Amino acid sequence: MITCSDSRVVPNAAFSAGIGDLFVIRVAGNVIDDHQLGSIEYACEHLGTKLVVVLGHDHCGAVDAALHDDPNEDPEGFIRYIVEDIKQAIGSETDPYKASVMNVKRSVALINHALVREEGIPNDVQVVGAMYHLATGEVAFL
Repeated sequence: MITCSDSRVVPNAAFSAGIGDLFVIRVAGNVIDDHQLGSIEYACEHLGTKLVVVLGHDHCGAVDAALHDDPNEDPEGFIRYIVEDIKQAIGSETDPYKASVMNVKRSVALINHALVREEGIPNDVQVVGAMYHLATGEVAFL
């Protein structure tokens, strides 16, 4: 499971999973880069993972940062890499929830392209997206 670093999102609680039941990769904005891909690859090849879930959430601060980024000003520090990735995913979308969904879908597509097609992760591995709703704790698969 790839999910946001936001402490309000607790994958084990959302899926009623115990310690050791989930392999969780947390990164702000649930963005995907080589480090996340390597972790996913490890989970699939060495732990037998057959389902990869990209779990986004509503009211995401990273998506909000991308939505409110000043195009005339570069984001400061390393945060810019997260904001840039999310901006690629959301394009001109202005609705925060729709933008979060688009960000999840882009991450799913990146994982599918990089690992399933190029790296040869077994075809029986599924990669899906989902959204966690902070107010209710509900997870909706996309």
